[in-house]
Amino acid sequence: MLGEKKMVNRIFQLAKLLCLLITLSIVSSVATQAQTISEEPKTQAISANPFGLMVEFFNAEYERVVSKTSTAGIGGSTFFGGDAYVNADVFWRFYPGANPLSGFTFGLKVGLTKWGSAGTSLGAGFDVNQSWLLGKKQNYYVGIGFGMKRMIVSSTDYDAILPTFRVINIGRVF
Repeated sequence: MLGEKKMVNRIFQLAKLLCLLITLSIVSSVATQAQTISEEPKTQAISANPFGLMVEFFNAEYERVVSKTSTAGIGGSTFFGGDAYVNADVFWRFYPGANPLSGFTFGLKVGLTKWGSAGTSLGAGFDVNQSWLLGKKQNYYVGIGFGMKRMIVSSTDYDAILPTFRVINIGRVF
């Protein structure tokens, strides 16, 4: 129990750090608006869901282009109210429009989930998302998505299929 609380606290601290980094990134972008538009392709995105904090939910992601049609990344989420929920995944996403970080995508994920008193479980699943690159330099990211994850290895006999949400992630592309 004490180890799980430490894990939840560490993930929460990581989420706060990620929000701070996103905020600093946006501030630095505003400060450099006068610079010329770079022709370098955007290969990374970092995003978080600030709106979920109103309902005690938070998620954040880092995504990197790995080919002309796909990305790989890490993400995590937590729900602060009621039953404790903490989730951390690695994922791969396929962009059929061959424009990674923008457009329709679907992918696979695997990771650890702790939900209430059910213990920590290893799970695998999928997600479906839509993302947009916005701004003059196409360096602001907005994404929405939904997925499902089945717990496949559990510390208890609990077997579940859990939904995963991105709600509205906002971030930076660089």
